[in-house]
Amino acid sequence: MNKIFALPLLIALTLMDFSLAAQARSLDLQSAIQQAQAQSPSYYRAINTAENRYWNYRQFRASLLPQLNLSGSLPNYSSAIDRVTLPDGTFDFPEREQLFLSGNLSLDQNVVLTGGRISLISSLQRTDVYRPDRRINYFSTPISISYFQPMFLYNSLKWENKIQPLAYEASRRAYSEDLENIAAETTRLYFDALVSRISMRIAEQNVKNNDTIYKISQGRYNLGKIAENELLQIELNLLNAENSLTNARLNYEVAAQELKRYLGIPSEEDLSLAIPSTIPKIEVSLDQALNEARKNRSAVLDFRRRRLEAEQSVAAARGNTNYNFNLSANFGLNRQADNYNTAYADPFAQQQNISIGINIPIIDWGQARSQVRRAEANRQLQEVNIAQDEINFEQEIFLQVMQFNAQYQRLQIAAKADTVAQKRYEVARQRYLTGKITITDINIAQSEKDRAKQSYLQELQRFWIAHYTLRRLCLYDFERDDVIFYETNFGS
Repeated sequence: MNKIFALPLLIALTLMDFSLAAQARSLDLQSAIQQAQAQSPSYYRAINTAENRYWNYRQFRASLLPQLNLSGSLPNYSSAIDRVTLPDGTFDFPEREQLFLSGNLSLDQNVVLTGGRISLISSLQRTDVYRPDRRINYFSTPISISYFQPMFLYNSLKWENKIQPLAYEASRRAYSEDLENIAAETTRLYFDALVSRISMRIAEQNVKNNDTIYKISQGRYNLGKIAENELLQIELNLLNAENSLTNARLNYEVAAQELKRYLGIPSEEDLSLAIPSTIPKIEVSLDQALNEARKNRSAVLDFRRRRLEAEQSVAAARGNTNYNFNLSANFGLNRQADNYNTAYADPFAQQQNISIGINIPIIDWGQARSQVRRAEANRQLQEVNIAQDEINFEQEIFLQVMQFNAQYQRLQIAAKADTVAQKRYEVARQRYLTGKITITDINIAQSEKDRAKQSYLQELQRFWIAHYTLRRLCLYDFERDDVIFYETNFGS
């Protein structure tokens, strides 16, 4: 870790803000990022998105486990007058009144290997007839085993069992990327407020400097040592400095309010923002960045998921071409009795059922083939899109690594230029006060000082944004040489 390059800037701004430090909230870049990652609007969006994806995956996993279900009719009562044809061809209208109750307990299990469903069922039915004859009847099925296979050409469960774990793992990585995005966004807002605050302090100092020069120049003008034109130019400089200060205060207020809104800080609270005092000196190799990105990023899993979904669409098109075949089989034991005690007594009658359904189109005018060809064309298009996204993925990392490595050098140069420009201005100011240079020379020195200061702060902002952007793109902390992963506590 290297100390900040422009140490005079840090000291000067610390002295400027000393009087406000006691009544303002002190905030540095790292604490701002931690606060944003715990309570910013972006954090709540990230955590809600991650939680939604987590429970979606839990729902899928639960669908693969045995399901115990209880169903029934409690009760089903009916009372009506029916028309009945008698043996002699005449009609009779007897009154019928009955109560029907039933209960079913089933244990169901989806079979991922085949895409079918197996069920273990136990049921009991009771019928109470009140009219025309009073009687009670029980029908019991102590155990029944059934299996249903919708089709053999396409197994949706098998495909979902491949895709859903990928989607869930990608969502976990995406959550970490979202938090790193928050870090980059916080850095931008923090430096916007910091730079505008420093610009305001510089503008205040420029007003003081120009006011001092103006007062001294008035005395020199009264002594006839400078022309009126030069005095007017100095007065104009003072007015321009005051106007710049007004604009700088407005810019700082806008930037500070944006930062406070993002961090959840009350708008009326003052901020004391610290310049990062250390800069991590890291040289990132392109090979390491690409390797870490391929291992850690959610996009890599998304590429695999999208390829699987394209293959799934082709498989579904081939399986749903109107050539349908399904199987339903059942084996069980049952008994009918007029009281509950004998409803479960031996012997039981066997209940068996097997049905096979088929649908084979004789002429479909090419519908099935067109459906498959369309799915295959979509798969090829998806492959082209994924290949291009993979190129963009690597290109983005390449450019970011190059920018990050170069940014450190640019920051060093800007820091040195800031220090030199500050010293030059102080020398020029003293020489003007002793009458050795003109107002034009000191104006140039002041402009270059301000530009150097702004340039240094902008390069510092670019460095930190590039730093957190590279972390997000690789999900890797190159400073600590460790993978970035944020845990969640859903379901705990």
